[in-house]
Amino acid sequence: MDALGIDIGSTNVKVVLVRDDGTTLGAAHRPLSWTRSGAAAEQDPVALWDAVVDALAAVAGDAGPYVMAQVGAVGLCGQYSSIVPVDADARPLAPMRLYLDQRGTDRCHEILRRHEEAFATWIERHPIPPVGGGLALGHLLAFQLDEPEVHQQAAAYLEPVDYLGARLTGTITATQGSMFASQLIDNRTLGVTGYDPELVAMAGIDASRLPPLTEVGAVIGPVRPELAASLGLGPDVPVFTGMTDSCAQAHATVADRPGRVGIAIGTTGVVLSAVPALGVDLDHEVLAMPGISTDRYLVSAENGIAGRAVEHVLEHFVHATDVLGADGTADPFDGFEAALAESPAGARGVRFLPWLSGSMSPQADPTVRGGFIGVSLDTRRVDLVRAAAEGVAHNLRWLLEPVEAFTGEPAIEAVLTGGAARSPQWSQAIADVLQRPVRTLREPGVSGARAAAGWALERLGGSHGDWVRIERTFDPDPATAGVHAHAQSQFTQAFEALRPLGLGTPPPQQP
Repeated sequence: MDALGIDIGSTNVKVVLVRDDGTTLGAAHRPLSWTRSGAAAEQDPVALWDAVVDALAAVAGDAGPYVMAQVGAVGLCGQYSSIVPVDADARPLAPMRLYLDQRGTDRCHEILRRHEEAFATWIERHPIPPVGGGLALGHLLAFQLDEPEVHQQAAAYLEPVDYLGARLTGTITATQGSMFASQLIDNRTLGVTGYDPELVAMAGIDASRLPPLTEVGAVIGPVRPELAASLGLGPDVPVFTGMTDSCAQAHATVADRPGRVGIAIGTTGVVLSAVPALGVDLDHEVLAMPGISTDRYLVSAENGIAGRAVEHVLEHFVHATDVLGADGTADPFDGFEAALAESPAGARGVRFLPWLSGSMSPQADPTVRGGFIGVSLDTRRVDLVRAAAEGVAHNLRWLLEPVEAFTGEPAIEAVLTGGAARSPQWSQAIADVLQRPVRTLREPGVSGARAAAGWALERLGGSHGDWVRIERTFDPDPATAGVHAHAQSQFTQAFEALRPLGLGTPPPQQP
């Protein structure tokens, strides 16, 4: 039996076709765009769905009708804390508000002002207080209270994976895991299928617009007949409830193994682990959340921008095309490996601070900004590239200590996935900065989609393959330990020095 896995991010859609022994039979990806203006960050949900259909068609066309007829399940994963209002047929009524969208933050603060017990109640049950800042609760409140014409038409507000599931099957539903960022579920118990009435009432949410909850791992429904026929699928191929991208990457890296953490470096950088109980470390933005298990909570701690910061340096500083010259390239990572090899550990004293859109864990501050420091007359362009790669690693090292304290387990090794895992030089730099072995996954670019497909097959009892395939192991070079320990101290001191400047705060208006 084969399965399709679909992973929807904020910048691309990935579709894989896998055999039940873990072999990838086909893959396709399609780019996505999004817009940002002031507090708003939006994506076109129609374009997202079109990209999914196009990628599915590409995989089906390459595989052929015989192979597609063997598909027995569809698994879903994707970005979360993003909300799209839909009608009863799951057609979008407005742009999707992404996790970067800050509208609704004031509405969340109103909850705290109305109810003096709100902060403690949410900490105990969720466990994030209603502070807005891009969490889905803020999106729900902003649609309901600030766009009444949309709210009146809406049948439900859906997270991306639930929107995808509804478009694939025609059934609107969600899970405790997919609706985590709505902050309306009592997560002290795993496997619940209802919203917390008290949280809903305190938030002032119209519960009639919330999607009904079903069990994690349940079948949403079969792929719609017309779509199934166009792809060459058999009748009644089940689509399983979607999981967040963090859950998928934790599954892909087996992050709940003692002594191991998963690290996913894509647009953002995330450290993943597991604990038996709900909890939160508000000081360092480390939290436990429902995952895909009914006996363990997923630990997720997100640095913020990571791989996207490196890509920005390569695209706009190294390979830029502008009035100064035409040095652009189709792939901004051209020459990346050679540049890392040419510059020594520590990048000749250059430090890159990756907070290009603010810092998240382990110190949340949306106003802090990054940049290069330590640039001297000895600095070369390759040193800027290495400093960018090492800066992302230093941000992760800064986060590991609070994650270890939260889980009570030392992180002896890390399993790396995402775009960074495709680069041997970057993987080695991460091992050296962390001073821990780093193991990279095979096919890291589609590890989330593969995890979703494999998990769907497991639900059917049809998976017997090796889904977690380690490609390489990078042991830390002890000769670099002193260099990176010194650099780590400079990195954290730079954060504290820059933070009071509030460089990300909008400048005052001219009189």
